[in-house]
Amino acid sequence: MAVTKYTCPPQTASGEGTFSDNLVGFQLVDGGGFTQANFEFTTGLTEKTNRTFTIGSFSDPISLDTLNITNIEQSKILIANNFQVYPNYDLSEITNFTLFGSLSKRLSTSVTKIINYFPAAMEVFSSTTIFNVTKTAINAAYDVINDETYFEIYLDVIVNPFDIDYTVNATRNLSLREIEVSYLRNFTIEYEKYSLFINGNEYPLDSIVPVSDGDTVLKIYVNGNPFSGQSESYDNLLIRPTDFYVNKVFNENLDKVENFLLNRNITPIYTAYFNTPKEREDGTYIYTYETARFPVVGTWNLSINGVSFNNYLTKLSNIGTNLDLYTTNLVSRFLTAGAIKEFDTQDQKVEKVLQIYGRSFDETKKFIGALAFMNSVNYNVGNDIPSQLLKNLSQTLGWQDNISPITNEQLLSSVFKTGENTFTGLSVGQTPEELNYQYYRNLILNSAYLFKSKGTRKSIESLLRLIGAPDAITEFNEYVYVADQRINLSQFETQYAQISGGTYIQDTPVLDTTDIYSIMGNQYTGFTTSTTVQDVSVTIADYPIDSFGYPSMPTSSSSYFFQIGGGWFESTPQHRMPPQIDLTNSVFTGANPDYQTTLQPFNYGDEYLQRYRQFPYMDLGFKLRKIADNKKSWIDNESTLRKNGAANFNAYYNAGNDKLVLNVKNIDVFMNPGQGLAYDVWYMSRTYNFPIPEEGLKYVVPTPCNPNPNPPYPQRGGIDWTDIIPKPKQKTFFEFAQTFWHNTINVRNRQFITDGKTGGYPTLQSIYWRYLESRRLAGIDNDNFTYQTMIDYVNGIGNYWIRLIEQMVPATTIWNAGTKYENSIFHRQKFVWRRQMGCQIVPVPCNPCLLTGQLFAYDCPIQSTTCYVYPWDSNPLITSFGGVLGSTLQSYLDANGLTFGSCDMTTLQTTWYVNAKLDGVDIVTYPFFNGVGYNNVLSIPTDTQWLNGIQSGFVDLQSYGLNYYIDDNYTITIYNNNCIPLSVTQNFELNVGINFNLLCS
Repeated sequence: MAVTKYTCPPQTASGEGTFSDNLVGFQLVDGGGFTQANFEFTTGLTEKTNRTFTIGSFSDPISLDTLNITNIEQSKILIANNFQVYPNYDLSEITNFTLFGSLSKRLSTSVTKIINYFPAAMEVFSSTTIFNVTKTAINAAYDVINDETYFEIYLDVIVNPFDIDYTVNATRNLSLREIEVSYLRNFTIEYEKYSLFINGNEYPLDSIVPVSDGDTVLKIYVNGNPFSGQSESYDNLLIRPTDFYVNKVFNENLDKVENFLLNRNITPIYTAYFNTPKEREDGTYIYTYETARFPVVGTWNLSINGVSFNNYLTKLSNIGTNLDLYTTNLVSRFLTAGAIKEFDTQDQKVEKVLQIYGRSFDETKKFIGALAFMNSVNYNVGNDIPSQLLKNLSQTLGWQDNISPITNEQLLSSVFKTGENTFTGLSVGQTPEELNYQYYRNLILNSAYLFKSKGTRKSIESLLRLIGAPDAITEFNEYVYVADQRINLSQFETQYAQISGGTYIQDTPVLDTTDIYSIMGNQYTGFTTSTTVQDVSVTIADYPIDSFGYPSMPTSSSSYFFQIGGGWFESTPQHRMPPQIDLTNSVFTGANPDYQTTLQPFNYGDEYLQRYRQFPYMDLGFKLRKIADNKKSWIDNESTLRKNGAANFNAYYNAGNDKLVLNVKNIDVFMNPGQGLAYDVWYMSRTYNFPIPEEGLKYVVPTPCNPNPNPPYPQRGGIDWTDIIPKPKQKTFFEFAQTFWHNTINVRNRQFITDGKTGGYPTLQSIYWRYLESRRLAGIDNDNFTYQTMIDYVNGIGNYWIRLIEQMVPATTIWNAGTKYENSIFHRQKFVWRRQMGCQIVPVPCNPCLLTGQLFAYDCPIQSTTCYVYPWDSNPLITSFGGVLGSTLQSYLDANGLTFGSCDMTTLQTTWYVNAKLDGVDIVTYPFFNGVGYNNVLSIPTDTQWLNGIQSGFVDLQSYGLNYYIDDNYTITIYNNNCIPLSVTQNFELNVGINFNLLCS
């Protein structure tokens, strides 16, 4: 059978009409193969895309060393406490944990365990039980280099009710105890888990010297300078575990009943509430609340002996027994037939078995009861979804869960370390983990309202309030652009006629190398014009102008449309601009071009507006002003002044003509620390009529003796007749911030101040100083807002809120968010004021001359002197205010032939002054402290009181043409704040003055 082969598609033997026709060189078709190296590739194009995205920050690496895990058991405990889900029980009701078993037995066991595992402390009091004053620390020495203090404590003054062992045999002593106690009681080994607390400040322990037989003192090293360099102390001392380990004990070693008895989320602390039945006279029962507070001795420890402790145990026993008769102890009292217990043994073995069953049932019952609340979320923790699942629930509702208000570097610190307590009803603060859970609770419970109002101002404002951002520092604005005027249509038509034919002719000035000339021996080159002809395809519809010359929307296209572009506070895969050629890194020459691209910078929609500012191929355009307009919906018959302050839809600007207003989709959401200063001044002025009275800046309350004390400020007839009356009570903050400073900066009063930094406007700064001094000037407390306090608050909020409110912003909105750092309206910078030179006759020489230097004197001379802020820099033997007092008294006693022994030092009364002299003349004498006694905390001022005294006393320093500032090295700099130079021979002195009364024999 013959076999015929066919080729599809058919090919001729010569290769004609096939793909090989396009090949060059010697071709081998029948034999196959390539073209024997007749092809040479000499060009290769490399493409590269450059992207820089911000993905956030990572926490510190977590290892077994950083977790302080030394064995497998600790690892299991960590997993159990952090990766297992536990229900949230209502700690306010004891029957949630004890119902089937005996409550009285459970309370008895819990008290025993509390005594064994409570994070106990050692305390030292300066006042003994017989009212003697004793030293709490001796032989204290501060090491400046290592920032460490060594001190000793007498053993016989240490209050140690829980027998914390600090001896050399501490480990063996604790192992020999019959009942196991907390490992923290081994102070010799676990001292690093303790801190010294003195006057509200914490100083971690660095090391100790364990006590041996015959020792009379406990030697301790702490980090920091708790005694301010003094060798002795009379302040009360508290040495206890750090907050981290205190919370760890409460979470890991104490169960729910023990935490119920030691309730720390209540005032007074350690108070338990029991809902107990009471029989009334008619035989009915009512439930009433009884309280039992675990007694406290000192400032930290529980009282575990004495009358108060016995009374506490008696009250707990009575409450437990009463509840066992009516509510608890169900297995033994209600679910078991009496016949079973009738033949119980003398040692009640049957009863004990029933109590074991009841205890087991209680452990199971609390989980069963918690299942009923698994789909509930409450503001307060208790009887709701486990806190570990809140994040999952928020994700189910549609929230992004990759954000958190907690940015803690250490895993365990976020779980166990408490923060500062800011609520008067709570005794301790919350851990970062608890704050994180509360954040998700608030978010979930408000989800219905937030999603319903998504895309509106209300949703974003609600989220800002939810995260704790006050109105004082929140700057949330929508914007419009206002054009200056109509375009002259005749000019527009004339210029458009020049390009309507499809070409654009542009004349550009260039150097004319053929036109060379000399002036005074210097050679110059003339200019000529170069003409460029360019093809254009624009039509009149591509111009943003209507038939009357007002702004109008031009024709849109794929390359040009409304607010083309974008903007955000960082570039991410979700928020980015289109790519563009990277001209810096790309290479277009040679045989191997390197083509690289990068993302265009954010333009926030400005590319669209640029056509309004500069018409294509014309020298015409609108001058646009960006103005905040949070209302945007206006009635046609409203005036040209667009003013609104209702419901935070703030606006205040002159539109001139509605057709000049361009609406855009830009918004800004910023935390502005500088705005907080102006907000508090406005709020105080509305509430207390100070520092800006409604009647005017220099308003004085009339009196019968002076019924007309308020001439216009400044005095009429001076350099400025402006009446400064901002009327803060009649304006919203939005309007106040934009208008009140207008008449405080007057063209007829151009002089400015020089404060060694940027200068500013005297009237504006005087308002801020009146605000800071409101307590002294008007007896009104202020919030003491400064740039540093506002910046610290904003930094404390963090930046997670940006990604949170992003979920409420429409996708088409162009917005920017973050923290805005700027001067407040009280500290606006000013161009340097040039003093007028006056009329002068300037001789003009015949030949031109060269002058190198300043044509105008444009700044004032700044002269300054510096010294140490504390008054013991000149004497190395004096290092504290105690030394100043002692040296002063010694000089006085020696001059009068007296000694310390001949005087009653308890009668010493002192008045301390801040004293400043200029050439020996007192210019400041300000009392800042009154002392009583000698060599105690009440006899000398603190360093902070001295600094506050300088700040208060130097308020009037400006009247002498001087000002000051104190740097971080406690160096004070005095400088002139006017344009009058000081003599180099003038001498400035800063002294501390002491007036004292002392009885001597």
